[in-house]
Amino acid sequence: LTTTKVFESVSYPFNGLNEKTHGCRKGEISLFAAGSGIGKSQICKEIIYHILSTTDKKVGYIALEESIERTANSIIGLAMNKLLHLEPIIADDKFKEAYEATVGSGRFFLYDHWGSMESDNLLNHVRYMVKALEVEYIVLDHLSIVVSGLGDGDERRMIDNIMTKLRALVEETKVGLILVSHLKRPQGIGHEDGGRTHLSQLRGSAGIAQMSDICCGLERNQQCEENSNRTTIRVLKNRFSGETGIACQVEYNPNTGRLTECSEIIEEEEETMHGF
Repeated sequence: LTTTKVFESVSYPFNGLNEKTHGCRKGEISLFAAGSGIGKSQICKEIIYHILSTTDKKVGYIALEESIERTANSIIGLAMNKLLHLEPIIADDKFKEAYEATVGSGRFFLYDHWGSMESDNLLNHVRYMVKALEVEYIVLDHLSIVVSGLGDGDERRMIDNIMTKLRALVEETKVGLILVSHLKRPQGIGHEDGGRTHLSQLRGSAGIAQMSDICCGLERNQQCEENSNRTTIRVLKNRFSGETGIACQVEYNPNTGRLTECSEIIEEEEETMHGF
């Protein structure tokens, strides 16, 4: 009882997010939630690439909406500052170097699956990554599709059930789980138009918010001519330190596929954000 608990963590690629959350810790669920097309997967890929390039940790990636080839090329592309899915891949020295630093490093593991899957099967694969492959941080992208083809159609119950199981697995294995989830459509301004994110918009009765340690909402106005590539990362819940609010804004470069933290935060007027 008198021993100080050590929270093993890695940093995020964005300073503002680190200041709010104090990093991404093992034994915790860090959730990134947004509407469709906001850039949840891109944020997670930047996080995984950052862990690969700044630590010696092993990482896993379970992408249920894209092939393992697409995921792997996305990570390699981050190291090359290229969108490899938009151009022919040339296996030159630069590609080989990027591959060996990321996907071919021996520290990156992908699960070959697409679409919904039985929850216990998913949990077994996560447990295998942690126990057998010694993976310490895993991205699960995304929760909504895990339950999309399962059960009796009661999405709220199924999401709460899988979240309870994921929480138990994280406690058992001490893996750092980076989880992606869609949000419910809000009344008024939509998420694709820059609507503000709230915990109440998470799917399920309350399981996602209750079982997650860190909840981050991503906000981006896709239709804004000036800032359509700027995403706000808002900390909605922070069990570790209690610090919430806007952490940072990141700018997407459509030429390189990279996200860069903005030096200044541009906030929209409150009446615009809420649609008043």
